[in-house]
Amino acid sequence: MTRRPRTLTLVAGALLALALAYLALSMVLARPQVTGASFSAAEVGTAPEAQRRALADGVVTLPEMVAAWEADRACLQAAGYDPGPAGVDGPGTGFEVEVDYSDEADPEAADQTFQQAHRECADEHSALVARAFAAQP
Repeated sequence: MTRRPRTLTLVAGALLALALAYLALSMVLARPQVTGASFSAAEVGTAPEAQRRALADGVVTLPEMVAAWEADRACLQAAGYDPGPAGVDGPGTGFEVEVDYSDEADPEAADQTFQQAHRECADEHSALVARAFAAQP
């Protein structure tokens, strides 16, 4: 009597184990990645009312996004800047703001002031909505 069948059984078992490990690994790596906007409860809970309303149903529509950009633009205009029209890169996209510091005594300070106003306006009117809109399929 020979021991060959047992050796073949061990080799077949090892090959089967490798094949199963390969399948398991490929399923884990090929799993669809979760993409999209994610918000903490604190972010949504403390978001301004207009952004909370736009996010409430889980979908940000084009009109909601346009309204958010327009509110953001109006905020920057109220702060003394001159933003261009919304939709610079197509429907639902943002706007550009050209700021000239050539007449400023301290251009760096003027830029910091602009950046602060830009952040405050975006946080108030468009930041979360734009993140959700961009993440939608």
